[in-house]
Amino acid sequence: MDTVTGNCWHRIGVWGRETSRCPKLPRVIHCRNCEVFHAASLQVYERALPEDYRREWTEVLAGGKEEVFSEAKSVIVFRIGEEWVALPTHLCKEISQMLKIHRLPHNKSNIMKGVVSTGGEVQICFSLGGVLGITKADKAVDEGDQIIYGRMVILEKDGGRYVFPVSEISGIHRYREAELESLPSTVSDSASNYIKGIIKWGERRIGCLDEDLLISQFERSIR
Repeated sequence: MDTVTGNCWHRIGVWGRETSRCPKLPRVIHCRNCEVFHAASLQVYERALPEDYRREWTEVLAGGKEEVFSEAKSVIVFRIGEEWVALPTHLCKEISQMLKIHRLPHNKSNIMKGVVSTGGEVQICFSLGGVLGITKADKAVDEGDQIIYGRMVILEKDGGRYVFPVSEISGIHRYREAELESLPSTVSDSASNYIKGIIKWGERRIGCLDEDLLISQFERSIR
């Protein structure tokens, strides 16, 4: 067997144009599959710890812990049209890809969009934008190298399930009650009825929705 030693992956490599190529490549295809590369990687893991490494990490791990506030609230943040809003995380049963909405005949409600099939069950699909008076956004938004797709959010409260599409899911955020700010005058009358306050997340201002009022409006739309 041909023997190649040292840091040959630096000197020869896979993509080199030299006529004298590594004799192992026809068999291993790539350096990462080679026993020489594997042996060198083990040496990295088995090398001696740098000076003061243990002392520095002992100080880090023994340092003060981040203060945790028992009254912190957790919300899931998402976008409806151009507006960012949030609902309590514990209500969110599932987030799925956008589902096909089947329209209901003779339905003229701007809140009840139709029905969707999720988890083998047929559920009513609501329009959160219709409740808040927010203009619908595209299902996919191109942000440079990243394409943001719409999602379906499934809430569950008191045995009821409520499905609605959102333009984008941003993530989970925690805040304290004292951080909740009053609504600015720019918030529309429709939305202000369902938003109990504003929180800041970086440069964004997030409207915290009142889940009881929102679900009550969902229920009224199907009566």
